Amino acid sequence: MDKITLYEPPMCCSTGVCGPSVDENLIRITSLFQQVRKVKGKQLIRYNLSSKPDSFVRNQAVTQLIQENGVNCLPVTVLNDTKIVKIEKYPTNKELSEWIDLNLE
Repeated sequence: MDKITLYEPPMCCSTGVCGPSVDENLIRITSLFQQVRKVKGKQLIRYNLSSKPDSFVRNQAVTQLIQENGVNCLPVTVLNDTKIVKIEKYPTNKELSEWIDLNLE
């Protein structure tokens, strides 16, 4: 199974698509994650530091990254629970496509 876990900075809600100014990246990521949820053998998970801090603690690499760089390193994208593949920015559709071998363009 291909798995991408996205560790996100603190947000007001689980998706981050609320409030007066919505980040277009968050809308794109939310949509992609909902699409992939229906694909067998592919898993995309999002954790928000405000609502799921325990998930950050369980991943030692993410915890260490935050301890060394602070929360400004978020979002952090992790492939298959072990490999950090991107920090400080949300992954592009192309990157996600390559990492989980699925056309998301």
